[in-house]
Amino acid sequence: MARRAKEVSVADVVPSPARRPEAKAFAEIAGRSKSFRPAREVLKRVRAVPTIFPAVDWKTRVGGWPTERVSLIHGPSGKGKSLFMHGIGLSFLRRGHMYCPVDAEATTPFPWVESLMGEEAHNPGFVASRPQSYEQVVDDVRRIANGLAEARAKERVPPETTCLFAIDSIRKLVPEDLMARIKKLGASGDDGSIDGYSGASGMMRAALNAAWLDELVPLMFHTGCAILFIGREAEDTNASPRDKKFGKDWRLTGGKSLFLDSSLVARVSSSRMVREGSEESGVVVGERHLVEIHKTKVSARQDYVEKAFFHTSNGARHPEGFDRARDILELSEELGTVKKSGSWISFARKRWQSEARFVATVEPTTLDEMEAACRERFGDLVKERAEIVGGE
Repeated sequence: MARRAKEVSVADVVPSPARRPEAKAFAEIAGRSKSFRPAREVLKRVRAVPTIFPAVDWKTRVGGWPTERVSLIHGPSGKGKSLFMHGIGLSFLRRGHMYCPVDAEATTPFPWVESLMGEEAHNPGFVASRPQSYEQVVDDVRRIANGLAEARAKERVPPETTCLFAIDSIRKLVPEDLMARIKKLGASGDDGSIDGYSGASGMMRAALNAAWLDELVPLMFHTGCAILFIGREAEDTNASPRDKKFGKDWRLTGGKSLFLDSSLVARVSSSRMVREGSEESGVVVGERHLVEIHKTKVSARQDYVEKAFFHTSNGARHPEGFDRARDILELSEELGTVKKSGSWISFARKRWQSEARFVATVEPTTLDEMEAACRERFGDLVKERAEIVGGE
C-alpha cells in the first residue's frame, strides 16, 4: 500500500512574518521615516458612534456613524436631510460627544431643534454657528477639532470623545471675495452677472470645496472628529428617460470632490406619509423617510444601494419628533426578532394588536430590549469591523 503523502501547510513553506530573516531590516528602514509604522498600528478599525437610527446602523455594517472621516448627505428639498443630520448629532450628544452644526442657510429655529432633541438641546456639547463667510467656517472647524484633540491629550475629556461637525448646507457658504463682489455690484448685473465672475462663481466654490477637503480629510483623522456635509441636488438636464422614470434625474452640486472625498454618501428622501386608520379617512401622524447608501468606504455592501428607513411624528397623535417605536418595530420585523400573526405583534411575552397600539403603549424599556435584540443580529462581523466610540 502506498504511503499517504504528508500534508504540507502554508506555515511549513512560508515562515511567519515576525520570523522572516528580512523582518529586522524592514523595521530599520521604516524607522527612518516620520510616518511609516507597522500597518496594524496605522490602518485601524473603523470607529463609529451608534445612532438613534438602528436600521441605518445595520446598513452601514459598522453599527453606527463613522468618525475620523468625511461624509455627505444629499436629497431633494424638504424631504428629511436636516432631520437626519440632527438625529445623528443627537446620537453623538447622548454618548458624551460634541455636535457642532453650521446653519449656513440660517433657517433652523431652536424650538424645532428642541422638539427633536429634548433635553439634549441644552447639552453644553451642542454648539452651533451661523457664519458670515466660508473662511470663518474653515477657521472655526479647525480650531474646535484641534481644541478637542488637545483636551483629550490633557485628559480634560474622556479619551474617546469625538465631535461631529455638520454643514447645512455647503451651497450657502459664501467666500469673502465673492460676497464683496455681490455687495459691490448689487443687482445691476455688471461684468456679465451679479457675482462679477460672469457666472463662474460655481466653479470657484467647487475649487474651494476641493481645497478645504484636502485639509479636512487628514484633520478629521488626526483629531478623531467627523464632518458631515449637506449637499443640494439640481435637475439633471442630461438624464435619460429611464433615469427620469425611476427618479434619478438629479445631480449633486458643489463639485465632484464632495462625493469623491467622502467615506459615506447617503441620499435622504421621503418614502410615504404614515397614517393611522384607513387610507381614505385615516389621520396622517408622520412620515417615513428613505436613506439610501450610495457609497461606502467603511464596510462591504450587501447590495448596490443599501436602503434603510426612519420615521418622524408630526405631533397629531404622538409627540413631535423622531418616531423611535416605528423605527425599531420595522427593523425588528426585518431581522425576525419579533413575531407577527395577522395584526398581532409579539415580543418577549408581550403582545400588541396593531402597529398603532404598539406605538401608543410600548414602554421605553421594552424598546431598549428590542433594539438590543436587533443589534445582536448585526453579527460578529460588525464587531470585528468597527469599534464603538463613547459610552451609553
